[in-house]
Amino acid sequence: MRLTDEFTISTPPDTAFTSLLDLQLVAPCVPGAELGAIAEDGSYPGTVSVKLGPMKFVYKGRLRIAEQDPVTRTAVIEGEGRATSGADTAKVRAVMEVLPEGAGSRVRMTTDLDIKGRAAQMGAGIIGDVSRKLVREAATCIEARLAAPADADPQSLPVAGSVGGVGLMASVMTARLGGSFRRLGRRGEPDAAAGASAAADASTDPDAPRSATTDAPESAPAEPAFESDGIETGSSGD
Repeated sequence: MRLTDEFTISTPPDTAFTSLLDLQLVAPCVPGAELGAIAEDGSYPGTVSVKLGPMKFVYKGRLRIAEQDPVTRTAVIEGEGRATSGADTAKVRAVMEVLPEGAGSRVRMTTDLDIKGRAAQMGAGIIGDVSRKLVREAATCIEARLAAPADADPQSLPVAGSVGGVGLMASVMTARLGGSFRRLGRRGEPDAAAGASAAADASTDPDAPRSATTDAPESAPAEPAFESDGIETGSSGD
């Protein structure tokens, strides 16, 4: 599956690009990630753990910077891992672009993710939502670390919080439900407009059938409806 995420930071593009390729600097900002020392082949051993509701996923593997171009400020980061329990596997290839954004930078990540096992059963939608939430948390932490003085004590630099549990599942599901309600609201708008148009046509068409009560006195016009949170509500009267 392919995931696309982006975030902005106040650091200028060239400095941001160099800093983001310092994986030892960035790793503490990735929730649930632990990165070891660089190996002779240029890769880093690491562990990633995420708890989503009752399920916990822990992968151990390696990460490396496969390509980098400081002129275009693009880089390719590749990694693979295997679950510490079970036969689940994960492979990732992420293309990072650092673009100018005012005085700062916009960082765009395009990630090809290949997951096999229990995690894949959650589906691309849930995985994408979790990814976006983790990227937002990591971006906030990275911004703070880059803003710290050069001589700051490493132990005082911000790190990512713990990941997962009911809180992460709840926030993901809330976001998905909110999007569903917004889509349902937009879907209902054309139907309402079509109904109003049909009613207007009927009132001006001389051949349109009339109700048997057309001679009855007209009732007072209804109070206008108002909209609250996507739900139309009319006056209930006294």
